[in-house]
Amino acid sequence: MNKIKTIIIGGGAACRSLLELHRLGRLKDLALDIVCVVDPLPDAPGMLTARESGIETRTHTGGLFSLPGLEMVVELVGSDAFLAELKKALPPNLRLLDHVMARVFHDIEDVTDQLQAQLTARTAMQTQLSEEHLGLQLIFDSLPDAVVVVDKDKQVEWFNARLHEFTGLNSMDLFPGGLFEDPFCQGHNPEDPEHECSLNDVIRSGQARQLIYMGTHKDWSHSYFRIIYTPIFNEEGGLEYVVETARPIDELVVRAREVQESELRFRHFVENALDMITMKDREGRYVMINERAADMVGMSPMDFIDRTDHEIFEPKLAQLIINKDRAVLASRSAMRSDETMIFKGAKHYLDTVRFPVFDYKGDLVGLCGISRDVTRQKRLERAFLQSEKMAAIGKIAASVAHEINNPLTGILTFAEEMRADIYSATPQSPLLDDLAVVIREAMRCREIVSNLLDYARLSVTKRSLTSLNRVIEHSLALVRRRDDFKKIELKLQLDPDLPRASMDPSQIQQVVLNLVLNAAEAMELSGRITVTTQSSLDGSMVQIWVRDQGPGIRRRLMSRIFEPFVSTKAEKGNGLGLSVVQTIVDQHGGAIRVNNAPGGGAEFCIDLPVEGVD
Repeated sequence: MNKIKTIIIGGGAACRSLLELHRLGRLKDLALDIVCVVDPLPDAPGMLTARESGIETRTHTGGLFSLPGLEMVVELVGSDAFLAELKKALPPNLRLLDHVMARVFHDIEDVTDQLQAQLTARTAMQTQLSEEHLGLQLIFDSLPDAVVVVDKDKQVEWFNARLHEFTGLNSMDLFPGGLFEDPFCQGHNPEDPEHECSLNDVIRSGQARQLIYMGTHKDWSHSYFRIIYTPIFNEEGGLEYVVETARPIDELVVRAREVQESELRFRHFVENALDMITMKDREGRYVMINERAADMVGMSPMDFIDRTDHEIFEPKLAQLIINKDRAVLASRSAMRSDETMIFKGAKHYLDTVRFPVFDYKGDLVGLCGISRDVTRQKRLERAFLQSEKMAAIGKIAASVAHEINNPLTGILTFAEEMRADIYSATPQSPLLDDLAVVIREAMRCREIVSNLLDYARLSVTKRSLTSLNRVIEHSLALVRRRDDFKKIELKLQLDPDLPRASMDPSQIQQVVLNLVLNAAEAMELSGRITVTTQSSLDGSMVQIWVRDQGPGIRRRLMSRIFEPFVSTKAEKGNGLGLSVVQTIVDQHGGAIRVNNAPGGGAEFCIDLPVEGVD
């Protein structure tokens, strides 16, 4: 190819760029033969580059256009005025390439450089992607799960080696025609062709799904898989891919079945146990309670779950239970205790064992309580003891009646006759006072014998629905007129809304009289006795409170006050009155307790169930 002999006018930066392109062969398609560069400044960038390349340089254009064989002039001065003058002076046989057209070479160079850079970057990126693809494939193949990625048309994008390992299927089986046929398709029923496989459902709905797949293929390496379908969306929110993972869970299924069977056995044991069983966490919230325990309180098991004792029971009972629980948690050891509780208006005696519960790490997580209702046993024991006492007292009473009553009658008869004879003969005789003492003490002995007989003859209660207020009013009417009650103030605080209760009126009257008479004697027949009635907090009991202004009960007698023959009156009492009271209250299924009042004196409280207890 013949080269075009060319001169360049203007030795600036554009000239230097053009010379660099020419030197690097970037303009070989133009076949330029640059023979001279002209610029008034000999040190211009283009002039320096020309001289380095062995090209002639000049500082003026004189005689330049007459160079032999010259064909083209390139104007790079960049001045429109100069360009106009150049066109006038340029011979017609020379072609002119002005600075505007020459700028294209520079732009082409920039584009070429950019394309080359992009090509280089793309090549590097492809290399990197190839390496990353290989790395990802290695990672995918090392995963414990089978993974397959398909697009919305079920074209396979990616899968790992585990898929073949788990199913034994090859690529032709898994991807016939490039479409993925899910081997974990669950729910397909030939009789229900509208029922979709899970993968199809995810592609259609765009919703993730998770399921447990039970394999029915004997040649598969596992029988149970957890299948997860995860949709992947593009920036516009459209479904792009679905990632399906399959994880073998044979061991988890076996363990879950073992746990389920263990829980079933535990639940069967708990629900069919004759004892009351509860479990609580460290904060005292119920996490489990069996039907028997819940029924004792008159609630269902679900009423207890995630609640504390304070949310279920009245404050005193709740605090009693909580204190026992805290003692077990603090000691981290089992404790056994005998407890008396009132549920649904009835007193129950419980034999309870509490023990801490630890998790697999040995951390304390709560406690368990097992209670056995021994109320019937206690009542039988008490009835047996009572019957023995009654039998013993009956024998004593019979013996006393036989051995003492007759002599006492003789003593009283002769003493009264002697007193009458002496009084008629000598009214001022000192023997009259001595005989009065003999008669008084003989009468006291007769009263003791009579109390013994009364205690031995306590009959079976004959209960009916009765107004407790009316029984108390009738009882106190009997003592108001007594001469020894003239200095006693009887204050009644009777609840007008008190419900009727199941009781034997005559026996409850005897209880009230005994307590009031004891209170009067404790105050030495002077002071105020307050009798109060009210309902318990849960409404299952009616209560009688008897408070006096006496000296109270000594601490050493407090725990034995209701035992037979224990008296606070020294030689004045026989110790049977309060024992009779407790026997009657017990026969009614109630409870009696005593305390010394904060302001002085003693206070007795009797709880009687609204509904009778056999």
